Amino acid sequence: MASIAAAGSKKVNVALPVKPELQLDGTEKIFLGPFLLEPASDRSIEPVDITAVREFSRFLYRLLRRSTRLNVLPLEKDLRPPTDNPLELWKNTEFFKKIGEETGADYIVSASLDVEVLDRSGYTTEEYVSPEDGKTYYRQVLVEDTGFKFNILLMIFNGRTGELAYREQISTFKQRPERKLNQVTDLYSEVYNLESRLAGVFVPRMVPAKRYLYTN
Repeated sequence: MASIAAAGSKKVNVALPVKPELQLDGTEKIFLGPFLLEPASDRSIEPVDITAVREFSRFLYRLLRRSTRLNVLPLEKDLRPPTDNPLELWKNTEFFKKIGEETGADYIVSASLDVEVLDRSGYTTEEYVSPEDGKTYYRQVLVEDTGFKFNILLMIFNGRTGELAYREQISTFKQRPERKLNQVTDLYSEVYNLESRLAGVFVPRMVPAKRYLYTN
């Protein structure tokens, strides 16, 4: 122990393998859809919401085709779910079982999306402790939110039974330095930032980590 303590250390960045969430052999047939829009109840639907749902389905299709050996079935543009309510839809095992029977899919990937555009500034009140007298005071601080906030509920169903096989809530927000957003260009950029997270559901992935090497 004394020799280790006396030794030097060096921090290094490494990539660690992480197993996929679904245990697949890589040859399964995957059907994508339906993808639903579920904005927060306190806001109205914006054009960017519709764009996000459409782009997300295309992005996930290309991602799985490129990053896995899975047999990803073509997107079905005319797929009409029996309800637009995600909670009601995902309880409908017969609907997903029927998709599996008609397409031969082993798994059906569905999702609901809420994409909020944050491009605002304002003042908020926060506490701080004065270094001079140790007392707690309140002060006004300017806060700026600029970017896209994604809330995605990913649901994967067994194509033979229609039962839920996997569920994950993905929430992400990346602050942008600029005050104004290009809603189309920047939206696509944020969707592609989800690539590693989504691919990790189906295939192994590498995640960055920090480790210490001890030297004499």
